Amino acid sequence: MDQATFVSWHDFYLTMGTASASLIGLLFVALSLNLDAIMGESRDHVRAFAEQAFNSFSTVLLIAVCFLIPQHTANDLGVVYVVLAIIGGYRMLRRAHTVWRGRGRDRLGEVAFWHLALPAAAVLGLAASGVGLLSGQPNAPLLAGGGDHRPPDVGGPQLVGLLVTVGEERRRTEAAG
Repeated sequence: MDQATFVSWHDFYLTMGTASASLIGLLFVALSLNLDAIMGESRDHVRAFAEQAFNSFSTVLLIAVCFLIPQHTANDLGVVYVVLAIIGGYRMLRRAHTVWRGRGRDRLGEVAFWHLALPAAAVLGLAASGVGLLSGQPNAPLLAGGGDHRPPDVGGPQLVGLLVTVGEERRRTEAAG
């Protein structure tokens, strides 16, 4: 991949990084306003969802930041993609049990699948993109976005699902007394 290709993606990655940083800030605000809905041992699954959303937004932000570093090569990005995929996979596996345990609670059963499957697909795409970049494949970054010229969007649906879950937990807490 030549430098002209990297330059042509500059504005896109700048926008993705800005959006991810903004969503991280909104996540902190939402969680701060709803601390009572996420505290306690019975709410481990909500904290796991919050952690997944934070990690997803952070991964997209880190991809954008690394892409925007001047004077980098495809190999540099390949290493970053592989390292981020390994870290993301570890974090996802570490909290998978907690997310799976919470699947039986109300609407959470529907959400648990998407909070495990979508991050797993994003991690695999990111790893494949990194390996492709390291092996000199010119279209390797397309693997991370499913072939449609964009990096994995792993955060947006998670924030909505998290806020719905937090709202349900808050209502349940208020009804209980």
